[in-house]
Amino acid sequence: MRLRKIQEGAFAIAFSLWSTAAAAQAWTFQGDTTPTWEQVIARYRTLDERHRGAKLFEIGKDDGGSPIHLFVISDGGVFGPDSLKARGKRVLFINNGIHPGEPDGIDASLLLAQALLESDQLMGLTVNTVVCIVPIYNVSGALVRDTTFRVDQNGPRAHGQRANARNLDLNRDLVKVDARNTQALVQVLRRWDPDIFIDTHVSNGADHQYVMELLTTHPAKLDPEVAAYMEGTLVPGLYKWMDRKKIPMCPYFETREDIPDSGLVAFFDTPRYTTGYTALFNTIGLMAESHMLKPYAHRVNATFQLLLGTLAVLDEHGQELSAARERAKTRTTQLKELPLRWTLDTTKVEQLPFKGYRAEQRPSAVTGLSRLYYDRTRPVDLEVPWMDTYTPNTVRTKPKAYLIPQAWREVSQRLALNGITFQRVERDTLLEVEVYRIGTMNTVREPFEGHYLHRAVTVQAERTTVTARAGDLLVPMGRATDRFVMQVLEPEAPDSYFAWGFFDSVLQQKEWFSDYVFEDVAAELLAKDPALKAALEARRAADPEFAQDAWAQLAFVFERSPYMERAYRRYPVCRVIGN
Repeated sequence: MRLRKIQEGAFAIAFSLWSTAAAAQAWTFQGDTTPTWEQVIARYRTLDERHRGAKLFEIGKDDGGSPIHLFVISDGGVFGPDSLKARGKRVLFINNGIHPGEPDGIDASLLLAQALLESDQLMGLTVNTVVCIVPIYNVSGALVRDTTFRVDQNGPRAHGQRANARNLDLNRDLVKVDARNTQALVQVLRRWDPDIFIDTHVSNGADHQYVMELLTTHPAKLDPEVAAYMEGTLVPGLYKWMDRKKIPMCPYFETREDIPDSGLVAFFDTPRYTTGYTALFNTIGLMAESHMLKPYAHRVNATFQLLLGTLAVLDEHGQELSAARERAKTRTTQLKELPLRWTLDTTKVEQLPFKGYRAEQRPSAVTGLSRLYYDRTRPVDLEVPWMDTYTPNTVRTKPKAYLIPQAWREVSQRLALNGITFQRVERDTLLEVEVYRIGTMNTVREPFEGHYLHRAVTVQAERTTVTARAGDLLVPMGRATDRFVMQVLEPEAPDSYFAWGFFDSVLQQKEWFSDYVFEDVAAELLAKDPALKAALEARRAADPEFAQDAWAQLAFVFERSPYMERAYRRYPVCRVIGN
């Protein structure tokens, strides 16, 4: 079980950085305020001016028009990702303010940058590791500053809002890339190809004694060797580091029912989230989720220590991760099949030690009904059921390539943003392919992040030959990016481009008929096709309402006739299986 592996690994790992940890103790955050975006960038600009090992870059624009920055700390004063990678440097990438109402990481990263640059001892952690910090990612959300956002959160006094200038939650945008923010982020992530990515947040949900909840991308989505490093080295090391700092930390969880006593479930991060996205490139994704009800200074200091602890693990064991990721890239090119969807295995349950508070039901002063209340004067040590095993329920073999007709420009643009290599078909070419017909699916009733998201998509596959037109795109497989490509181009994947609605026009039937004209055509079709006639009669016998609906019966025949448009519900992207 994963939990047992992590616990055993924690006893096996010994840090040699006792003096480093002591130096880190001197750096603490105090107060209950967080700086404005302008103040944050001014402080990073000052660090850039004062220190040879620091550089502030602009990497793109927010949807509101403001620049998005990247602050790079590099011990040798070299700041190009290609040059640094060539020197064997590891990369720790920290993203802050994706939800500016959760600013803990903004202050923690400022503290980290200052500590690294002003302490020779701590700067030693960057000898082999480059630290990349996005000071505030959602700039437009940070500029809408108030005291009333995040009503459940204990400080700071004023902060930003969750949504950006387009009212998008940027932590749902990593695949659909609607925001200019996301366009900037995915390009810089592909350039830097970080070994570990950390997104800083503040949790919602149940009350408990922990200051920090740690979310890791699920190991089932990573190459096995990279997953083993995460579970056997990184996560135990972080728990050990936080324990030595006397900062209680637990796994990020969702409750099965209202309270933790009922059992906890690990969150599964699909590619719409930052950590789910980075996992597709075998980057270990972490999310720092400090607890919303703890004092702001405690939360910032917990986030700072988690960031510093990650850097310490990388300093001591970074070469192991770099080597594992290189081998993972090769293995990814050689895989014959990849999973698209996973299901929680409810038969795999462990008992997780959990420090909570006594949960009670009391009368509500608002409704007069029963309400949930956590009694913080009564801390409790619990053993709660913990489920974090997810198993693949949809697996697909890799094709030789994907053929994307040039009409679907939004798709090719997003592939290019993510560094996916593709080729233009030079002349009309006949290809043996597998095509999908979209079957059943569930579509949300209200827009979700600007799209009518499709869920539980099913397909029917058939082999055929198609003509690839000059100018169409071929996306060859057998690359280190295969996980990403299959997650976005296979329609059954939960965050595929189809799921997000980029192919919705194929779901609308364009060709119809005039019933009085088609009556005679339908009669001829039934006379020539006994199987079609039998199918119609069977449907009439089974469905009395259908038997009384003349138009529905004509439509039944039309949909099964040569006159029915071939493009209806035909997924345009083809899986190339032959030359």
